[in-house]
Amino acid sequence: MSTADTSALLRPAAYLRRHPHSPIPVEGHCEAMRRFAVRLGLPAPAVYLDNNTATRERQPRRPQFEALVHAVMDGSHRVVLIPGPWVFSSDERRTRLAFRVLTAAGCLRVMTLPTPLATVWRRRPGTPGEDGRQVPPP
Repeated sequence: MSTADTSALLRPAAYLRRHPHSPIPVEGHCEAMRRFAVRLGLPAPAVYLDNNTATRERQPRRPQFEALVHAVMDGSHRVVLIPGPWVFSSDERRTRLAFRVLTAAGCLRVMTLPTPLATVWRRRPGTPGEDGRQVPPP
């Protein structure tokens, strides 16, 4: 059995950051990622949750992200589920770095929750999407 074959047998990980002013409670994200894992035929994910608290540090510590990286390095997870790339950072450069760190640790896939179809269907071609980019015509 190859590494890719055994990754489906391993429990995936789910990474979240708790935002104190978020309109969506972290439990909602956890449940969405659990359902996503089930749809993919994977077991329920192990959740790694960091608190996003205001600090004076320029780069706040993310102990659960560090624990996730170590778990991936140890071979406990090969798939990581996230609600969106924003969980790593609001800075695109730091987000790319987080993806590279997970890949270097041995993560085979970082999977983002899909956008609900209702949201996609409501957007009209030629109008800006949530990220400010133009929505392409169908």
